[in-house]
Amino acid sequence: MNATAPAGALRIGVLGPLEVRARDEDRTPTAPMARRALALLLLNANRLVSTSSLIEELWEADPPRLARKTVQTYVYQMRKALRCPADPHERVRTAPGGYRIDLRPGELDLWEFDHAVVRARTALSEGDPRTAATLLREALALWRGEPFAGLETGPMLTAQIAQIAEARLSALELRITADLQLGRHRGLVGELLQVTADHPLNEEFTAHLMLATHRSGQRATALEAFTRLRRRLVDELGIEPSERLQKLQRDVLSESLPQPAAPPAMQPGAPSPPPPGTPSTPPGDAPAHTSPVTQSPPPVSPFPPPYRPAPQGPAAGTVTPAGTRPRAAITTSRQLPLDIPDFTGRVAEMARLAALAGPAAADPAGSPRHHGAPASTASAASADATAPSDPTGTASGAGPDAGPGTGPRVLVILGPAGVGKTALAVHGAHQLAPYFPDGTLYTRLHDAQDRPRGAAAALGTLLRGLGLDTAGLPEDTDELSGMFRAASSGRSLLVMLDDAASTDQVLPLLPADGHSLALVTSRVRLPGLPGARSLSLGPLSPADAAAFFTRLAGAERLAADRDLLERVTGLMGNFPLTLRTVGEKFAARPMWTLPDLARGLTNDGHLAAELHDEACDVLARASGAVARLPQSLHRALSVLASAGPDTFDITTARRLLGGDTWSTQSVLGQLLDHHVILTAHQSAQQSTGTPDAGTPEYRVPELIRLVFPSPDDAQLHVLPTPSTNPRLHPHTVAGVLTATG
Repeated sequence: MNATAPAGALRIGVLGPLEVRARDEDRTPTAPMARRALALLLLNANRLVSTSSLIEELWEADPPRLARKTVQTYVYQMRKALRCPADPHERVRTAPGGYRIDLRPGELDLWEFDHAVVRARTALSEGDPRTAATLLREALALWRGEPFAGLETGPMLTAQIAQIAEARLSALELRITADLQLGRHRGLVGELLQVTADHPLNEEFTAHLMLATHRSGQRATALEAFTRLRRRLVDELGIEPSERLQKLQRDVLSESLPQPAAPPAMQPGAPSPPPPGTPSTPPGDAPAHTSPVTQSPPPVSPFPPPYRPAPQGPAAGTVTPAGTRPRAAITTSRQLPLDIPDFTGRVAEMARLAALAGPAAADPAGSPRHHGAPASTASAASADATAPSDPTGTASGAGPDAGPGTGPRVLVILGPAGVGKTALAVHGAHQLAPYFPDGTLYTRLHDAQDRPRGAAAALGTLLRGLGLDTAGLPEDTDELSGMFRAASSGRSLLVMLDDAASTDQVLPLLPADGHSLALVTSRVRLPGLPGARSLSLGPLSPADAAAFFTRLAGAERLAADRDLLERVTGLMGNFPLTLRTVGEKFAARPMWTLPDLARGLTNDGHLAAELHDEACDVLARASGAVARLPQSLHRALSVLASAGPDTFDITTARRLLGGDTWSTQSVLGQLLDHHVILTAHQSAQQSTGTPDAGTPEYRVPELIRLVFPSPDDAQLHVLPTPSTNPRLHPHTVAGVLTATG
């Protein structure tokens, strides 16, 4: 903490377990929920936090009846903890609609960390790596472990803590860059061997290791580092290292790396730096999560720099927010949710995502150039476009042609509820993030009540992520969109837009040009997005589904019968969300056996009961997808779902829906657009890698089908049962319409 703060001052530490001290006395609240509420206020210090946000963080979708009174109790506990006899001012204040905590400079270790990193970036950009390295060591020494270690977190805290983790990793990269500029190559080798082991897919750390070992006379170790990273990238993601890293390998092979410049002389009286191998981070290199850190022009890197246009003012007619800083000072934000530690399978889809994230490759006639993806990827992505695997465009010679003269790259991941769109997007975005050095932005496009967010609200989130002061922003969406384009122009950003509702919602949120990538997930097809490429996600393959379920449920209880295991996962539709819920329950139910589970899941009512869980109500999630349908499609889906789990063709659908062939095809097409029915070949391709030929057949995914009424066990389902009116046949549109209202 700040050594210059007066004795007895309030000191709060969040870069490790939450710690509140006043007059050197531990005043940390002991109640877990009070600590959680305090954490949210601390990460939004000196700003209002609404009561509804506190309730959502504490209880998510299931608050108690007296939630507001309970929040008041936690606020009282916080005030007690933060009260100092020498300071009569109340730190936690009630404001209209919520609460705010007032903090001063030197009282929060996170602010000290951010401030030191900003000063270090400035020093490095001004050619003073010695000062930068010293400041970064001091900043990283503030860490005592993972931020808010041991604290159970809700959705908002989880997202903010993820940013803190990214900022710490960025500070570590920056400190190593400064040490390399100072010629401390030999002393860095041991630390970099450990860091690359902890972050095996991080190309920046591998480049640092290659540079340090090569300049220490360990050329073989440098080449081994490249080989090790390439093997991991190919085996796990199906992609090659970036062109920049490949060039570094060629330079090591040819011994053509330039010699480092002589480090600047130490100023008289300056403190001696610690040895290069001195740990500047807590044991285990715990992941950090922090608020964005303001960044000056990027520091020198062992990579050749990606293409960047010359700085330029905003285009004529572009709205520029008053009082904003120069473009070079815009924050580098790392807003992605935490990566998925148990992400399983999807090898073809990940490779396809990496290919589609690159710049468009068109032949002279203007038609997309196809690169012959393996047949197994056909269900993972539409065949409308492919691209080189380097998403920056530097490997394919994109250069200026992929810059301001082109629109942003847009990749849309489509699929039904529970199929794992967000998980794939988050996992893929973490792998792609190093290719977008100006930052990663994230926003959800539905609120906690599953209502579409307005574009203006989402733009506010994105502009704050870029470090702009949003206090006096206009309310007009077009003006806000112009500000976002001006702020993102010429920058290399990855912008993830999760759970989009419509094209009109997405269009104002797109960055300015082809240097950036917009990664969009949606349950509904989004026509009219210029240049967008799509990746349609189906269920996991049987092998991947079995492997994922085994990771969740425990291999020791499932190893006996592989065929039965794949049958069990098939009964859950091979949907990751369903597999996670049932797999975690299986692990917690020692009385269950795999044959018991197989017998139980053949009953839709039993499966529905297991999916209706307090912690993760999967049926409610699926019900939300159904509720977004127009009423006419909702009725048609009810009829098709009530017909059972079997596939159906156009003739069967026409008989069930009672229309002519054209209208039946139109309805099925719209249901496919909303991803509440699937073509039968999507499941077949996941199993065999080869699409089925012949008459198209369709099916309602198990998760969607369970939302609808069952005559056997109506109370287990989210929607009311048509059998409540026995005079109406459940397989008719009239019956479903009357029964469901």
